[in-house]
Amino acid sequence: MTTYRLFYKENETVEFELPEGWDLLNYVNPEPMEITRSIDEMVLAALAEPVGISPLEKTLKPGNTVAIAIDDWTRPTPVRHLLPALLKRLDEIGIKREDVTLIVALGSHLPMPEEALRERIGAEIFAAYRVVQHDCRADDLVSIGTLSSGGPVGLNKVFHDADYRISIGSIIPHPMNGFGGGPKIVMPGLVAYETIREHHTVYTIQEGAYPGNTETNPFYKEVTRVAGLANLNMILGALYTNQEKVFDVVAGHYYEAHQEGIRRCIGNFKVKMDEYADVTVLSAYPYTEGPQIMKPIGPAAMCTRRGGAVIILATTRAPMPEPMLHAFDVVREMGSDHPDQVLLDTFKKRSLVLNEAPIDFNMALFFTEVYKARYDLTIVSKEIKREEAERMGFAFADSIEEAIEKVKKKFPKAKVNVFPIGGMVLPDMGEPPRLYD
Repeated sequence: MTTYRLFYKENETVEFELPEGWDLLNYVNPEPMEITRSIDEMVLAALAEPVGISPLEKTLKPGNTVAIAIDDWTRPTPVRHLLPALLKRLDEIGIKREDVTLIVALGSHLPMPEEALRERIGAEIFAAYRVVQHDCRADDLVSIGTLSSGGPVGLNKVFHDADYRISIGSIIPHPMNGFGGGPKIVMPGLVAYETIREHHTVYTIQEGAYPGNTETNPFYKEVTRVAGLANLNMILGALYTNQEKVFDVVAGHYYEAHQEGIRRCIGNFKVKMDEYADVTVLSAYPYTEGPQIMKPIGPAAMCTRRGGAVIILATTRAPMPEPMLHAFDVVREMGSDHPDQVLLDTFKKRSLVLNEAPIDFNMALFFTEVYKARYDLTIVSKEIKREEAERMGFAFADSIEEAIEKVKKKFPKAKVNVFPIGGMVLPDMGEPPRLYD
C-alpha cells in the first residue's frame, strides 16, 4: 500500500496509509525547489530593485527616523534572517541605530514573551535596537481617517511619526485576505482594536474574501486602502515554496510589490482540482499557535463536499488559550441549533461574541462553527487535549489511524485529498467557494 505523510512540526512528519475503499483524488506532496541564494542575498537584491518605488538610498538621508513593522510568532516569517541585510543597508545610508524602531505588529494578538521576541529578532539586533510591541488599545493611537464602512482608523503612534515606514512579512495564503504579508502587517497589525473589529466583522463575510483571491476581494481592498492611509512606504515580503522554504524576497510599494510577490509564488500553492472530495486529510502546518491552526481548514473546505469530513493534524507551541475555549462554551450555552448562523448574524451587526478578547479568538470561533455546520471535523494532536478539542466541537483522535478508523464508519467508500502542509495549499475548483451558504 502507498504511504502518505503529513508535516507535524518543522522536522517531524507523520506517515499513514489509506484504508481499503478510500481512493486518492489529490496528494499535494511538496516538491523540493533548488534554492541557490542566501536570504541575505535575496534581501539585498530586492532592495536594489524595489517594485514601484525608489531605492532606499534615493529616499532616505541621515537623521531620518525609520519604523520597521514585523509580524509576530503566529507567522513563519524568518525575521531574524531578513533584518540584518535591511539594517545594514540603512546603516550604509547613514541612518543611526537610535533612529530605527522595530515594532511587533500584533494586531489584537497577545504580546510575545521577551525570550521568544529575542529569538525571533535575533539576540544581537534585539540588544542593539529599540523594540516595541503594538498595543491596539493604547491611548496614543493616531487617527488617520476612517474605514469605507465608516469606523475610525487608529494607527500606532511610533509608526505614524516615523519619517519612513517599512513592513516585513510572509506572502502566503490567507483565509480572508487572499494572501498575507505586505499591507496586512499594518492593517490589522498596527491599528486599533475597534478598527480591527469593524473591518473583520464587515468584510470577512463578503463575497470574494477567500484564500488566494485578491482581485475581487473587499477584505483585501480595504486592508490595502488602510496601508495607504498609514503611508506605508515599503514592504519586504518573503516568498515560499510549498515546503515552506523561502525562495525569494520582494520589496517595494505596498500594493504593487505585494501583487508581484503573489504572482511569483501563487503557482507553488495553487492546485487545480476537478472533483470535490468526500474526505480531506491535512496538516495545520506551518500554523502552530492556538487560534491560527483553524486557518488550514479553509482550503480543505474549499475542496470537500458539503457533509464530508476533514481530518486535521495539529500541534501548538503553547496550551490552547482558555479565553478562546471559553468563547466556544459561550456559544454552546446559547442553546442554538445553528450556532454558525448566530455568529453570521453577530458579524452582520458588526459585533463579536467576546468583545474584549483578541480578534483572532473570535475569528477562530467563527470559522470553526461555520465549518462544523458543514463538515465532520476531527482533530489529531499530541499537544491539544481531548477535552479542549471537544470544547471546540471537534471529534478527537490520538493518531491519524484512529481518526481514519472513526471517519471510515460513516464513509466506508470515499474519494480523498491529502495535504501534507495544509497552510500552503490553494485548491482551484474552477469556481469561487461559497462557505456561508
